[in-house]
Formats: sequence, C-alpha cells, structure tokens
Amino acid sequence: MELLKLNELTKKRLDETYIVVYAIKNEVNIKKADIIEKNDIYTLIGIDIKGIRHLLNIYADKINNSHFWLDSFETLKSRGVKNILFLSVDDNKNMKRTAKIAFPNIVFTDSLTSIYPKFYKYISERSSKNIASKIKELYTQKTLDEYKHVFKIFNDKYNNVIHKTLIKKYLNNIENTYKYSQNIRKLLFKHSANVQYYDKIRLTFDDKKYINSFDDLYNELDNNKYRYFGYTSFQKKEWTLILNDLIQIYPNIEFI
Repeated sequence: MELLKLNELTKKRLDETYIVVYAIKNEVNIKKADIIEKNDIYTLIGIDIKGIRHLLNIYADKINNSHFWLDSFETLKSRGVKNILFLSVDDNKNMKRTAKIAFPNIVFTDSLTSIYPKFYKYISERSSKNIASKIKELYTQKTLDEYKHVFKIFNDKYNNVIHKTLIKKYLNNIENTYKYSQNIRKLLFKHSANVQYYDKIRLTFDDKKYINSFDDLYNELDNNKYRYFGYTSFQKKEWTLILNDLIQIYPNIEFI
C-alpha cells in the first residue's frame, strides 16, 4: 500500500475521537508577494483511540482572528471529528475560545513544545531534549508529593532571576494536572516524538530559509523520508493502562 504524502493527510477523513490533540507551534519565515514575514504555524497532531499519531492539519495563525480558528475547528468536524478530549496548546486565547465552542467538553493542557524552548534559551543544557525531559518529569510523577519533591529540586537548580520568572510564568499550573492519573498525564505530556517534530521544522526552516506555501513544508518533510504519522509512541501494556483510566472518566465514549 502506498503511503500518503503529508499534504494528502490534511484532506483525509478523520476518526470520531481523538484523545489528545497537540498544537505544536513553530515560527517560520513565510514569503508573501515580495515580503518575507515571520509567522507562527501550528501543527495539529491527534492521538486516536489506538494511540496512533495523525496529522490533522497545519495552520498559519491569524492574529486576533477568532473566525479563522473557529472555521478551522469546524472543518475538523466536517472531516468526521466528534470528540477532542484534551488540547495541548500554548496560551493562544483565540484557539482555546473557539475550540471550546466547537468541542464544548474539551480540556486544555500545557504544551511542552511551547514551554521548553523558553527555558532552553536561558539554560545551559547539552540538548533541547534534556530540558524537555526535566520539565516532563514535573508533570508525570506518581503522586502529588513526589511532584513537589521533584519540583523543589528543579527550583533549586534553576534559581536565577530569569529562571524564577520562567517558572512562575509557565509552570504554575502543574498541580492541577495531578487530578488525572499518572497514565493519563504521561499521554498528555508525551514529549519525545513531539519535540522531534518541533525540532525538525525549527532546524529545517531557520532564519536563512522561508516557505512560499505549506507545500514547501510538506515536500521538505517528505523528501527527508521523515517518519512520524501513522505510528504509535506507546507499548501495548502502556496504552491499555491509559485506556483503562480514560474509560472511567468518559463512560459514554467508545474506546474499544
């Protein structure tokens, strides 16, 4: 069976339920006529009930344009989506507001691919994955007490004024996530594949390159034989535990 190209994946019929949709933001240069402008682009990646990653679409954010995002979510519904349980997103108020209109029961969670680059800019780490892993640990401890212990270690290590400001601004919502089980939190804050995707775009389209259209982006990722969509990041036992906990929270959704 021939694999679909990335641009074809953005047009295919979608599943009814996505347990989590990650809105991964990158800043790229987009050429419009004779002007090159920096734009935020969001890749929406959905995890279906089997744990498989799907490309839902890629969007150039329309600043202060709620109509754009509402139309984007309504388009997802027209392609078959009925339920998005969690949306992992940065503080994009327009996206959150319109996602709530389209999917009233949606829950918003922090986006690690939005948080970790802000820390990486001011922290001496060998790679972006190191700081991403440390931030992920804050969200995925077994208990709230264990989180508080790990957070104290993190807080003591990154303790200058800039670090304290970043922690206060971007890591002040973590305790709220501990109302969910560790299995669900590991799903919501799964970082390795998402960071890989974020870094792929970041490194491919740096300040020296620009795109004329999303076709440039799709072609670059396809030409590099980049394998991301249509695969799962979870082992069978791990996914069974996640579904077991989700079924208890959402008894009216058919997961199996």
